[in-house]
Amino acid sequence: MNSYQKKLNKIRNQTPPGESKYGHIVIIVFLVLIAGASVWSFFNFTTIRDWYILLNYNPPSTIQALASYDTMTPYATKLFYVNKPLIESKTAFAIQCPGSSDSTHVIGCYHSGDNGIYLLNVTDSRLNGIIQVTAAYEMLHAGYARLSSSTKTKIDNAMWQYYSSANISSAIKQQMASYAISEPGAKYDELYSVLGTEVGPIPSYLENHYKIYFSNRAKIVAAYNGYQSAFNDRQQEIASIKAQLAVLKDQINALESSLSTLQSQLNSQQLTLNNDRFSNNFYAYNSAVNSYNATVNQYNSLVNSTKSDISQYNNLVDTANAIAIEEQQLVSAISATPTTQSTK
Repeated sequence: MNSYQKKLNKIRNQTPPGESKYGHIVIIVFLVLIAGASVWSFFNFTTIRDWYILLNYNPPSTIQALASYDTMTPYATKLFYVNKPLIESKTAFAIQCPGSSDSTHVIGCYHSGDNGIYLLNVTDSRLNGIIQVTAAYEMLHAGYARLSSSTKTKIDNAMWQYYSSANISSAIKQQMASYAISEPGAKYDELYSVLGTEVGPIPSYLENHYKIYFSNRAKIVAAYNGYQSAFNDRQQEIASIKAQLAVLKDQINALESSLSTLQSQLNSQQLTLNNDRFSNNFYAYNSAVNSYNATVNQYNSLVNSTKSDISQYNNLVDTANAIAIEEQQLVSAISATPTTQSTK
């Protein structure tokens, strides 16, 4: 190799002025880190989004109390807080959660995409626990939305198998039937919240699954049964009274029929007695008096029985009406439609 070629090779192997010999390696490492961070961010977008939403969020004490009462796990609490739940008045709630009707009363809603949980401010003390259960119910919607497709398939199958074969209460079946009309296509989503907050015990597979949300799910179910009994007890009382009224009505009708028969009999006996007396047939008259008086006594006894049954009937009607008013008050308490005021 000649001297010129050696110089040329030496020049080619020299590092350019001002550039470190490790510069290219640093750039490559930096690009790899950027790419890795981008990939990590892509697969952890929800985690980053949750962190950002909660960064400056300070949940009100009332919201913290709901999470505590419901024994929400840290994961469930995060889901709850990410949706920045609000307890709203009827007017504000109706705007955020439309859909109440005479047959369906919406007391909570979850806006998909973690865009909010809204709870109706139910203040009737007879319905204590209803806000707490509703909070857990709506949080589970957020939880269901985050399940993987494979997990959803397993959970959906397990839920429906249980729901189809178990002795589910008529109230919950009516609730699910109502959802089928108001929210078609959301069967499993709603059932996920229903089983999680309103039914117990449930199969161990499902019970263990809900432990990712609650440390004491039974407490929530007990609260549901507590406020639900405010409706169920009154409905049962009214049903019992209606059955008693039906029996009393039959008794009163039978008594009135007997009274009508006795009245005809008395009229006939009275006519006979008058004829005997006017014809001076005193023997026949005196013989018929005792029979007539016996019929009168029987008639008066039936009158008293009829009056007693009618009084009992009216008292039961008053009781049923009072219970119906209480039930209407409870329905009004969970109705998102503000009560109108009459003009003076």
